[in-house]
Amino acid sequence: MEDQLVNAKTKIYAILGDPISHSMSPVIMNASFCRFHLDCVFLAMKCGKENADCVMKALRCIDLAGYVFTMPMKEVVRGYLDELKDEALLTGAVNCVQNKDGYLTGYNTDSMGFWTAVREKCEPERIIRKVFVMGMGGFAKAVVTQAALQGVSEIVVANRLWETEFVKGFEDFLKRLTKRCPQINIKLLDWDAESWEPELSDTDVVVNATSNGLNGKGDLKEHFPYKAAAKEAIFFDAIYSPLKTEYLLEAEKQGHRIVNGLDLLAHQGTCSFKIWTGITVSPDIMRRDALEFMERSQKEK
Repeated sequence: MEDQLVNAKTKIYAILGDPISHSMSPVIMNASFCRFHLDCVFLAMKCGKENADCVMKALRCIDLAGYVFTMPMKEVVRGYLDELKDEALLTGAVNCVQNKDGYLTGYNTDSMGFWTAVREKCEPERIIRKVFVMGMGGFAKAVVTQAALQGVSEIVVANRLWETEFVKGFEDFLKRLTKRCPQINIKLLDWDAESWEPELSDTDVVVNATSNGLNGKGDLKEHFPYKAAAKEAIFFDAIYSPLKTEYLLEAEKQGHRIVNGLDLLAHQGTCSFKIWTGITVSPDIMRRDALEFMERSQKEK
């Protein structure tokens, strides 16, 4: 691929969040911009919730072409946008924005990215009937939303129920979701592994939608009751730094299929790229670009 020369007409895209230095979004997006000879560049910008107001106003003023949000920004930014699409409207969480002539439209590509990444690891005929989700943040809402829209009949969500900010936000989200999908059966559990065990025996997909395990920090591997999980359960983690968390490594050791954060990144990345450019990119290509970059980075250390 030939390098693009950044110039005064180059369209600028960015990912915003904190932490941000581990993000692979600039790698996969810039590789695809270059592959299709698009005069665009993708940057990573550190931004936390405390700076959201000034940053969102500045982004509109400087006319960035589009952006992606990661933790902790996904649920903070919706009030700064002109329109929310489908899953973003249901979840209240935005991870992709398109700027078209100053009109900002928010999407939630995590939602479909999660589902297509999981389906990629399933037999085509397999029906997903039950999903177990750990966490109640923006990504958890994306998972629950897409599972409900895809016809999953039962969803169990575990979180520390004393975290009232998360729980209240999640309950408000469920009110919106059940209006759209009244047939869905959703159960909330506390962060207590013993209470999870009866729910795991018939669960098809187990999802870590928390930051537990990011950069190798966390205790989910020690906390999770793997022996209670159904043999055919697929284990999913949204984290890709490290590529396989301890939680996923243990699940794989126990014989389960796993879906990692890089799989999610590739699938939701193709969604965002299509929104911005109209071009369809294979998730395999984005995944390969990320892996090649990781391998080069390891050799250079």
